[in-house]
Amino acid sequence: MNRLLLALALAFDLSGSILAAGGPATAPPAPAPKGTLVIVGGGGMPQVILEAFLKASGGKGGVVGIVPTSTSDPDGALREWKADLEQAGLTMVPLDIRTREDASDPALLDRARRCTGFWFSGGDQNLVGDKIVGTPFQQLVLARYAAGAGVGGTSAGAAIMSKVMLTGEDRNGKEALTEFGPGAYRTREGMGFLPERVVVDQHFLRRGRENRLFSLIMERRDHLGLGIDEATALVVKAGKAVVLGERAVMVFDPSDMTADGSSFWDLRIHLLRPGQAIDLATRKVYQR
Repeated sequence: MNRLLLALALAFDLSGSILAAGGPATAPPAPAPKGTLVIVGGGGMPQVILEAFLKASGGKGGVVGIVPTSTSDPDGALREWKADLEQAGLTMVPLDIRTREDASDPALLDRARRCTGFWFSGGDQNLVGDKIVGTPFQQLVLARYAAGAGVGGTSAGAAIMSKVMLTGEDRNGKEALTEFGPGAYRTREGMGFLPERVVVDQHFLRRGRENRLFSLIMERRDHLGLGIDEATALVVKAGKAVVLGERAVMVFDPSDMTADGSSFWDLRIHLLRPGQAIDLATRKVYQR
């Protein structure tokens, strides 16, 4: 019996040594996307933000796919963008997804493959969740972004950028901002352009949406919260996020936060103005 136990122990030690020395290698981290995100908080788009998006989409000669799924007036959004893009020397491609089946349509996917940039209109982000998330179109745009395409959006088009997406409703299904604490606001899966554990809210300071990000950060203490105000954008490239526009971005960093029920302390908060930036991996703030 003692000999059997000794043999088993030796085998275990040998197996552990083999695994430590030459076992399955850890998969290398996925390379950072080569594209650029232009995430607009809604409430208008100053020229400096528009120019940043056009540049991210290839500038003159670029091909921009407009995704008006969130808006109640998709035809109007397409007309407006067609005029603006043609004036700037870019081509507009309509990616008018109104049903979930549209997001698998081979002809639409072929058009999307040509695009050097994509724009997601404002409106209701849940429509993108219903009709695009989990479809071939989502995977194609993610792949194009990874290869270098620009991706932008405003208002609802900003909310969709993170993997965890605020729906706009509280736990009672209301669009109020009076609830507070873990689980106070509903989320669902978004498009996932931003790194994991980064979440976005929009119209942030103008509409007093601090409660939403406070509550979400208490629930998901490993997430970085980004509250983008109106007429303001975060331009994200290679994991660095720079503020552009007229107002500010509020950052909620819970790295050192402690929470107990509906209270918390040691939450780090930054208010970043145009020209300031944050590294989304290290969470360090710096001047551009």
